[in-house]
Amino acid sequence: MKFVKMQGLGNDFIIVNDMEEKISLIKEQIRLLCDRHFGIGADGLMLVRPSKIYDIKMLFYNQDGTEAAMCGNGVRCFAKFVYDKKIVKKNQFDIETKAGKISPEIIDDKVQVNMGRADFNPQNIPVDIEKNKIMNEILSINGKNIVFSSVLVGVPHTIIEVENLERYPVKDLGPLIEKHRFFPFGTNVNFVEALDSKEIKMVTWERGVGLTLACGTGACAVATIMREKEKIKDRVLIHLPGGDLVIKFVNEDIFMLGPAKQVYKGEINI
Repeated sequence: MKFVKMQGLGNDFIIVNDMEEKISLIKEQIRLLCDRHFGIGADGLMLVRPSKIYDIKMLFYNQDGTEAAMCGNGVRCFAKFVYDKKIVKKNQFDIETKAGKISPEIIDDKVQVNMGRADFNPQNIPVDIEKNKIMNEILSINGKNIVFSSVLVGVPHTIIEVENLERYPVKDLGPLIEKHRFFPFGTNVNFVEALDSKEIKMVTWERGVGLTLACGTGACAVATIMREKEKIKDRVLIHLPGGDLVIKFVNEDIFMLGPAKQVYKGEINI
């Protein structure tokens, strides 16, 4: 199987051209391909498929082999791949995903993506709390109360504001919050330190992956919640361990701008 390895801010992915729809991978194969010791190594895997409704279709799988509706850094890499390989020949196009239509634009060596609108409905996220919005709720872990907010940006995200990101026990709390009983299908967990009204630091514990260098949908979710709390306005620079993303709002649509680069290409027996 031929593949290309790409990365967006250190969030890395295996991309496979399956325009002929001949590739069928089971969960164990995806997990092995993403393994950093016994496979290629990646945070996720994407298949490029033809779409009957948009320009192209993306199927996304987490590192543990589970399918996910979307991935923000992944969709930038996907867009750059199909454009560079001339699978799609225009620099602005529409991608079919399990989360709906995603519209990227290639701008030099970066990709800007219209991620659509955030969904605050707890039933859609989902969060097992009977409220209209999940804002500044409290969950308890090992006797410690944690204030959180949740939103759906393609996939479920939970946002936790902290005073000092460097000292916060992200590795300890991330997996416990991911699988907390409030989240029937799990959640991505974003830990956030607001620097001012224009800049934010964040790190993400990704559902089915663990700590990653960057999370595009997470950055969009963080910006959405911080804007809802009136702590930022319509544009924010977000610092992630792997680099920076610019998130801006046009009305309620979320636009994400960031890099996407090919690392190498190869072929592997599966």
